[in-house]
Amino acid sequence: MIKIMVATDLSDRSALALQRAVRLIRQQGGGDWCLLHVVDDQAPQAYVAEHVQRVQALLEEEAPQLAEDAGSRPQVLVGSGEVEEVVAKAAEEQGIDLILVGAQRRSALRDFFVGRSVERLIRSSQRPVLRVAAPVNGDYHKALVALDASSTSLHALASVRKLGLVEPEQCHALRVLEPVPMGTLAEAGIDYRQLELKAGEVLQMLRGELKEAGLGLPDAQVRVEQGQPRQVIADVFKQSQADLLVIGSHARKGLSRLVLGSVASGLLNDLQGDILCVPPQA
Repeated sequence: MIKIMVATDLSDRSALALQRAVRLIRQQGGGDWCLLHVVDDQAPQAYVAEHVQRVQALLEEEAPQLAEDAGSRPQVLVGSGEVEEVVAKAAEEQGIDLILVGAQRRSALRDFFVGRSVERLIRSSQRPVLRVAAPVNGDYHKALVALDASSTSLHALASVRKLGLVEPEQCHALRVLEPVPMGTLAEAGIDYRQLELKAGEVLQMLRGELKEAGLGLPDAQVRVEQGQPRQVIADVFKQSQADLLVIGSHARKGLSRLVLGSVASGLLNDLQGDILCVPPQA
């Protein structure tokens, strides 16, 4: 069984994360899980203390119904401070395996997830973070794992299996090759057909890497596409009817293809689906 934490701001966005957590706990037959709300400690101390007590009472009031729905009562935690720091510390102390959050709000107004703090939480987390944005209509049935040439992305595939979010045989792997401008091809005397041949070679190499790592998938579930990574990943995710996208975060690995920058950040902002972000292996 995995231990789950739901970082909630008590909004409708966080409600989706809470619903997914209930589903996951019930799916695994119970287990330990907790709810965490963080109060901004920049407010006056009296307000912070009052708000902490009020939220604690509210969540404790909801806990019995959640216990009935999930088959296990959640522990209620309310803290104050910077969201990322409080969540990271609580996850460490509680031995959490998976953190669930809702989608970040699409406005400049200040609330629990200020600006891009969902991204900051994912970037700083040493635990996998599941960003829930889609309605919860059942268990996950298909995961698309976006792979680059790093060990982190292979670890992401291993993690989604270990967490039990989807059946191993329902994992699909995708690697995207960025296109080379036609002018550059002409200058180098490269025929476009050579790129197609290269994609085939990369596909065979990818299948070999997966088998060597003990993560082999049927050939039909491993694909290589050419194009802009962010757009291709989003398109394949929709076309494949997957309900979970899995990416590796390279927050402490420098700039790679799936850093929390142009690609992963764009997917988190634009993709109306659930995304599991897996940090580098410790």
